[in-house]
Amino acid sequence: MDQQAFTLPSDQHLTLLESLGTPAFYDLFLDWLHQQLNTDQCMTFLCPDGDRLTTVISKDFGRDQRARQLALSYISEEHYRNDPNFESIKQCQPGQLMTLPLASYCQKMGRRYRELFISGPGFVDKWSVICHSPDGNYCINLYSRRGQYQDLFGEPGSERETGIARLIAMLVTKHYLLNNQLLNQGPLAPLSERERQVCEAMLAGKKAEAIGHELGVAASSIVTYRKRAYDKLGICSRAQLFALCR
Repeated sequence: MDQQAFTLPSDQHLTLLESLGTPAFYDLFLDWLHQQLNTDQCMTFLCPDGDRLTTVISKDFGRDQRARQLALSYISEEHYRNDPNFESIKQCQPGQLMTLPLASYCQKMGRRYRELFISGPGFVDKWSVICHSPDGNYCINLYSRRGQYQDLFGEPGSERETGIARLIAMLVTKHYLLNNQLLNQGPLAPLSERERQVCEAMLAGKKAEAIGHELGVAASSIVTYRKRAYDKLGICSRAQLFALCR
């Protein structure tokens, strides 16, 4: 065997693979997208029933508040129904893997939609992977403010682009298949157990004092957990929490 023909995976890739099915996956996966694939925002959605989308991963690395608010409105106000890729997301079949660079459908995108979700937040390119899993159809959207994905991935349909798409699709789908409970937690899955408990109680309409009483901690601690959760989720208000978890 030619030793030079075999390339060992990097430590980052091995650590990422080892994290599949655990809460540690989120930060490792998103850091990899940001560092290696020049991604400034990742929005991952699941279509479980062929009609609606739910958020499973949401991250904007630029900490751009306006961009985060628009990402939340994509789900809460059902802007996804105007997404040119929505039909592809609904109709993706078992064994099918689609890669959709922005240039392939930008002419189908309404001007208002493009202003809201592309040019307004400052993105210069978007690249999407759509794949099927037993849980439903996933759409993994990568956005960049720094350059064109084609410069990194090669021509659409190239071996390199297809390989990157297969890797991303495998990581996301296998992660949730290994631990379906994390999928049920939706966008709250990256949080610690206590942070998630606080957010779930808030979603049930409870105030800090009542949550603290239930969990046996001071109301001030609930405020701290809430702040940590908001930071991880990229939000800053109860209204945005409701919109994210809708």
